[in-house]
Amino acid sequence: MKNNIKFNDIQAMLPVYVKDKGNCTEIITKAESFIKTATIETCTKKLADYYNISLHHNRINYGQELGITNKVPLVVNENLIYIYINVREPMFAHDAAFGLFDVNSIENVYDKEGKAVIEMKSGKMIETRQSVKSVKKSMLNARIAKDIYKEKHKMP
Repeated sequence: MKNNIKFNDIQAMLPVYVKDKGNCTEIITKAESFIKTATIETCTKKLADYYNISLHHNRINYGQELGITNKVPLVVNENLIYIYINVREPMFAHDAAFGLFDVNSIENVYDKEGKAVIEMKSGKMIETRQSVKSVKKSMLNARIAKDIYKEKHKMP
């Protein structure tokens, strides 16, 4: 197990259930993937803390601009935006079934039996519980959020 997460290298964080440990998070980087014995919520909070971002204000500000309340993209900067994608069946009440994906690490999204499969630039394939249409909508929201970020920070 690794304790030091290299936040700059994270391409995706996925909720996984590990027998005898409970809810954990699979962290995927370009080079490797490993299991962290913390929930996806905890890992997301640590990621936000690392980048000094308020998850609450990110959700309010970008959610308002995008006209959405759920699955608001997590905007770190103009080059790093994470989107929420449903990757597994919830196992109990308040179970996080959503993974967090760096939108720039997604190579391709295609359909497999009505569900989207995400091909990462690292070559890893991740099956989701969402349709291709809804995954692409999340990716579009991330692109719009990028433009909003640039506008708010007066970038060209």
